[in-house]
Amino acid sequence: MKFYISNINTWCSNTIEQLSHEQEITWPKLDFVPAMQRRRLSPFAKIALYVANKTVEQNCRSTIHHTLPIIFSSRHGDLHRTSILLDNLANKEMLSPTAFGLSVHNAVPSLYSILTNNKAAINAIAAGKDSFFMGLVDAYARLKTGICDELLFIHADQNLPGSYDVFQDELQISHAVAMKISLKASPDSQGISCSYSQKTTLADTDVNCLSLPAALSFSRWNDDQTEELSYQSDSYHWHCKKV
Repeated sequence: MKFYISNINTWCSNTIEQLSHEQEITWPKLDFVPAMQRRRLSPFAKIALYVANKTVEQNCRSTIHHTLPIIFSSRHGDLHRTSILLDNLANKEMLSPTAFGLSVHNAVPSLYSILTNNKAAINAIAAGKDSFFMGLVDAYARLKTGICDELLFIHADQNLPGSYDVFQDELQISHAVAMKISLKASPDSQGISCSYSQKTTLADTDVNCLSLPAALSFSRWNDDQTEELSYQSDSYHWHCKKV
Protein backbone atom coordinates (compact mmCIF):
# COMPACT_ATOMS: atom_id res chain seq x y z
CA MET A 1 0.00 0.00 0.00
CA LYS A 2 1.20 3.50 -0.85
CA PHE A 3 0.13 6.70 0.88
CA TYR A 4 1.40 10.17 1.75
CA ILE A 5 1.93 11.58 5.22
CA SER A 6 2.28 15.19 6.33
CA ASN A 7 2.32 17.29 9.49
CA ILE A 8 3.69 14.41 11.58
CA ASN A 9 4.15 15.30 15.25
CA THR A 10 5.59 13.21 18.07
CA TRP A 11 5.65 13.49 21.85
CA CYS A 12 7.55 11.04 24.03
CA SER A 13 9.07 10.80 27.48
CA ASN A 14 12.32 10.62 25.54
CA THR A 15 15.30 9.66 27.67
CA ILE A 16 16.11 6.29 29.21
CA GLU A 17 16.77 8.04 32.53
CA GLN A 18 13.14 9.12 32.71
CA LEU A 19 11.62 5.70 32.14
CA SER A 20 11.54 4.77 35.83
CA HIS A 21 10.56 8.28 36.93
CA GLU A 22 7.37 8.89 34.99
CA GLN A 23 6.03 11.14 37.74
CA GLU A 24 8.78 13.69 37.01
CA ILE A 25 7.78 14.13 33.39
CA THR A 26 6.18 17.42 32.44
CA TRP A 27 3.07 16.48 30.51
CA PRO A 28 2.02 18.79 27.67
CA LYS A 29 -0.21 21.77 28.31
CA LEU A 30 -3.43 21.92 26.36
CA ASP A 31 -4.42 25.54 26.03
CA PHE A 32 -7.16 24.70 23.52
CA VAL A 33 -8.99 22.58 26.12
CA PRO A 34 -11.25 24.41 28.63
CA ALA A 35 -9.77 24.32 32.14
CA MET A 36 -12.65 22.32 33.64
CA GLN A 37 -12.19 19.53 31.08
CA ARG A 38 -8.40 19.74 31.19
CA ARG A 39 -8.36 18.85 34.88
CA ARG A 40 -10.11 15.55 34.15
CA LEU A 41 -7.63 14.43 31.52
CA SER A 42 -5.12 11.68 32.24
CA PRO A 43 -1.51 11.89 30.98
CA PHE A 44 -2.48 9.40 28.26
CA ALA A 45 -5.25 11.67 27.02
CA LYS A 46 -3.04 14.75 27.22
CA ILE A 47 -0.27 13.38 24.99
CA ALA A 48 -2.76 12.09 22.40
CA LEU A 49 -4.71 15.35 22.28
CA TYR A 50 -1.50 17.37 22.15
CA VAL A 51 -0.11 15.74 19.01
CA ALA A 52 -3.55 15.61 17.36
CA ASN A 53 -4.14 19.33 17.81
CA LYS A 54 -0.61 20.22 16.78
CA THR A 55 -1.03 18.21 13.58
CA VAL A 56 -4.34 19.71 12.46
CA GLU A 57 -3.33 23.27 13.35
CA GLN A 58 0.00 23.07 11.50
CA ASN A 59 -0.15 25.16 8.32
CA CYS A 60 -3.94 25.21 8.58
CA ARG A 61 -5.47 27.93 6.43
CA SER A 62 -9.11 26.86 6.54
CA THR A 63 -11.69 25.07 8.68
CA ILE A 64 -11.57 21.89 6.59
CA HIS A 65 -9.65 20.10 9.35
CA HIS A 66 -12.82 20.11 11.46
CA THR A 67 -14.28 17.41 9.20
CA LEU A 68 -11.25 15.09 9.09
CA PRO A 69 -12.08 11.43 9.79
CA ILE A 70 -9.96 10.04 12.63
CA ILE A 71 -8.14 6.72 12.97
CA PHE A 72 -6.94 6.20 16.55
CA SER A 73 -4.69 3.32 17.58
CA SER A 74 -3.26 2.27 20.91
CA ARG A 75 -1.91 -1.00 22.20
CA HIS A 76 -3.06 -0.62 25.80
CA GLY A 77 -5.36 2.39 25.78
CA ASP A 78 -5.59 4.34 29.03
CA LEU A 79 -4.47 1.35 31.10
CA HIS A 80 -3.49 3.51 34.09
CA ARG A 81 -7.08 4.71 34.42
CA THR A 82 -8.44 1.22 33.78
CA SER A 83 -6.15 -0.37 36.38
CA ILE A 84 -7.46 2.06 39.00
CA LEU A 85 -11.02 1.03 38.13
CA LEU A 86 -10.02 -2.64 38.48
CA ASP A 87 -8.49 -1.90 41.89
CA ASN A 88 -11.76 -0.22 42.89
CA LEU A 89 -13.69 -3.32 41.84
CA ALA A 90 -11.32 -5.63 43.72
CA ASN A 91 -11.72 -3.50 46.85
CA LYS A 92 -15.52 -3.33 46.38
CA GLU A 93 -15.39 0.44 46.06
CA MET A 94 -17.71 2.64 44.02
CA LEU A 95 -16.64 3.30 40.44
CA SER A 96 -16.49 6.80 39.06
CA PRO A 97 -18.81 7.08 36.01
CA THR A 98 -16.55 9.80 34.59
CA ALA A 99 -13.43 7.66 35.01
CA PHE A 100 -15.20 4.73 33.38
CA GLY A 101 -16.40 6.85 30.46
CA LEU A 102 -12.90 8.21 29.86
CA SER A 103 -11.30 4.75 30.04
CA VAL A 104 -12.96 3.25 26.95
CA HIS A 105 -10.73 2.81 23.91
CA ASN A 106 -12.35 5.48 21.74
CA ALA A 107 -12.65 8.08 24.51
CA VAL A 108 -9.66 10.22 23.47
CA PRO A 109 -10.50 10.65 19.77
CA SER A 110 -14.13 11.24 20.76
CA LEU A 111 -13.04 13.98 23.15
CA TYR A 112 -10.97 15.53 20.39
CA SER A 113 -13.89 15.46 17.96
CA ILE A 114 -16.09 17.21 20.55
CA LEU A 115 -13.45 19.85 21.31
CA THR A 116 -12.95 20.65 17.61
CA ASN A 117 -16.54 20.15 16.46
CA ASN A 118 -15.35 17.37 14.18
CA LYS A 119 -18.39 15.34 13.12
CA ALA A 120 -16.54 12.87 10.89
CA ALA A 121 -16.29 9.14 11.60
CA ILE A 122 -13.81 7.65 14.10
CA ASN A 123 -12.23 4.19 14.13
CA ALA A 124 -10.36 2.93 17.23
CA ILE A 125 -7.79 0.15 16.75
CA ALA A 126 -6.07 -2.21 19.20
CA ALA A 127 -3.87 -5.01 17.81
CA GLY A 128 -1.10 -5.68 20.30
CA LYS A 129 2.39 -4.78 19.09
CA ASP A 130 0.91 -4.26 15.62
CA SER A 131 -1.54 -1.57 16.75
CA PHE A 132 0.29 1.30 15.05
CA PHE A 133 0.76 -0.45 11.70
CA MET A 134 -2.72 -1.97 11.74
CA GLY A 135 -3.97 1.57 12.27
CA LEU A 136 -2.13 2.54 9.08
CA VAL A 137 -3.77 -0.38 7.27
CA ASP A 138 -7.18 0.80 8.46
CA ALA A 139 -6.37 4.36 7.38
CA TYR A 140 -5.35 3.16 3.92
CA ALA A 141 -8.52 1.08 3.59
CA ARG A 142 -10.66 4.09 4.56
CA LEU A 143 -8.96 6.30 2.00
CA LYS A 144 -9.23 3.67 -0.76
CA THR A 145 -13.01 3.64 -0.38
CA GLY A 146 -13.05 7.22 -1.64
CA ILE A 147 -15.17 8.33 1.31
CA CYS A 148 -12.51 10.90 2.20
CA ASP A 149 -9.36 12.36 0.65
CA GLU A 150 -7.45 12.89 3.90
CA LEU A 151 -7.67 11.77 7.51
CA LEU A 152 -6.07 12.31 10.89
CA PHE A 153 -4.14 9.35 12.31
CA ILE A 154 -3.35 9.30 16.05
CA HIS A 155 -1.40 6.71 18.00
CA ALA A 156 -0.75 6.89 21.74
CA ASP A 157 0.55 4.60 24.48
CA GLN A 158 1.69 5.19 28.03
CA ASN A 159 4.20 3.17 30.01
CA LEU A 160 2.61 0.21 31.78
CA PRO A 161 1.43 0.59 35.39
CA GLY A 162 3.86 -1.01 37.81
CA SER A 163 1.66 -4.04 38.46
CA TYR A 164 1.92 -4.95 34.74
CA ASP A 165 5.71 -4.71 34.47
CA VAL A 166 6.09 -8.50 34.29
CA PHE A 167 4.23 -8.46 30.96
CA GLN A 168 6.35 -5.88 29.16
CA ASP A 169 7.92 -7.02 25.89
CA GLU A 170 9.06 -3.66 24.52
CA LEU A 171 10.63 -0.50 25.95
CA GLN A 172 8.15 1.34 28.11
CA ILE A 173 8.14 4.91 26.80
CA SER A 174 5.06 7.09 27.01
CA HIS A 175 4.57 8.44 23.50
CA ALA A 176 2.09 9.78 20.98
CA VAL A 177 2.33 10.28 17.23
CA ALA A 178 -0.14 12.02 14.93
CA MET A 179 -0.10 12.76 11.20
CA LYS A 180 -2.32 13.52 8.25
CA ILE A 181 -2.58 10.72 5.70
CA SER A 182 -3.72 10.95 2.10
CA LEU A 183 -3.44 8.96 -1.12
CA LYS A 184 -2.56 12.13 -3.01
CA ALA A 185 0.80 13.88 -2.93
CA SER A 186 1.15 17.47 -1.74
CA PRO A 187 4.18 19.81 -1.68
CA ASP A 188 4.86 19.08 2.01
CA SER A 189 4.03 15.35 2.08
CA GLN A 190 6.27 12.29 2.19
CA GLY A 191 5.36 9.24 0.13
CA ILE A 192 5.41 5.93 2.00
CA SER A 193 5.20 2.42 0.59
CA CYS A 194 4.25 -0.11 3.28
CA SER A 195 3.90 -3.88 3.08
CA TYR A 196 3.69 -6.72 5.57
CA SER A 197 3.81 -10.49 5.76
CA GLN A 198 2.69 -12.89 8.43
CA LYS A 199 5.35 -14.76 10.37
CA THR A 200 5.07 -18.52 10.23
CA THR A 201 6.54 -19.07 13.70
CA LEU A 202 6.38 -17.04 16.87
CA ALA A 203 9.75 -15.82 18.08
CA ASP A 204 10.46 -15.88 21.78
CA THR A 205 10.65 -12.41 23.28
CA ASP A 206 14.13 -11.46 24.44
CA VAL A 207 13.46 -9.40 27.56
CA ASN A 208 17.08 -8.26 27.57
CA CYS A 209 16.76 -6.74 24.10
CA LEU A 210 13.44 -4.90 24.11
CA SER A 211 12.68 -2.88 21.00
CA LEU A 212 11.20 0.58 20.56
CA PRO A 213 7.43 0.64 20.13
CA ALA A 214 6.37 0.64 16.46
CA ALA A 215 5.09 4.24 16.43
CA LEU A 216 8.39 5.62 17.75
CA SER A 217 10.37 3.45 15.33
CA PHE A 218 8.30 4.89 12.46
CA SER A 219 8.57 8.48 13.71
CA ARG A 220 12.34 8.35 14.13
CA TRP A 221 12.73 6.68 10.74
CA ASN A 222 10.65 9.43 9.14
CA ASP A 223 13.00 12.06 10.59
CA ASP A 224 16.28 10.45 9.53
CA GLN A 225 17.89 9.83 6.15
CA THR A 226 17.24 6.08 6.05
CA GLU A 227 15.11 5.01 3.09
CA GLU A 228 13.72 1.77 4.51
CA LEU A 229 12.28 0.61 7.81
CA SER A 230 11.82 -2.99 8.92
CA TYR A 231 9.85 -3.79 12.05
CA GLN A 232 9.03 -7.22 13.46
CA SER A 233 6.32 -8.07 15.94
CA ASP A 234 5.42 -11.52 17.20
CA SER A 235 3.07 -12.02 14.26
CA TYR A 236 4.18 -9.84 11.35
CA HIS A 237 7.10 -8.44 9.40
CA TRP A 238 6.44 -4.79 8.45
CA HIS A 239 8.44 -3.06 5.73
CA CYS A 240 8.24 0.65 4.88
CA LYS A 241 10.04 2.60 2.19
CA LYS A 242 10.17 6.31 1.41
CA VAL A 243 9.16 6.98 -2.20
